[in-house]
Amino acid sequence: MKNTLLILTIAVASITFASSCNGGAKDKHDLSNSEESFDDIINGSTPVIVDFYADWCKPCKLQGPIIDELASEMGDQVRVVKVNVDYEDQLANRYGIQSIPTIMVFKEGKTIWKAVGVQEKSTLQKVVLDAQ
Repeated sequence: MKNTLLILTIAVASITFASSCNGGAKDKHDLSNSEESFDDIINGSTPVIVDFYADWCKPCKLQGPIIDELASEMGDQVRVVKVNVDYEDQLANRYGIQSIPTIMVFKEGKTIWKAVGVQEKSTLQKVVLDAQ
C-alpha cells in the first residue's frame, strides 16, 4: 500500500502479529504477517481507530463497512485496527470492552475517544480530524 493506512484484523491468539502466525480468520484486511504489535500501532502520532467486534455480532457487521469507507476516504490520516474479541479476549479485557461494537480512538498511546454501538462515519471523521 502506498500510504501509511493500515487496516488490520486481529484474529490470532497473540497480540503481536508475528510473521510466523498461521491462525485467525483470513480476509482482505488480514495483515497477520505484520511485525507491529498492537501497542506499537496505537503509540504512533497518527490517530488509530480500533474496532472491537465479533463475527456473530449483527451491529458489528453494520459498523465494519462504515469504518472501511472512512479509512478509504481519509487515507494516511488514520489507521484502523479491527480486534475480534472472540480471539483477543485479553486485549478486550485490558480496555474494558463489555459490549460490541466498541470503537476507540487512540493517539500516541492514549485513548482520546470511546463509544459503544454503531457510530456514524461523520462522528468518527470528526474525532479523527480533531485528534490531528
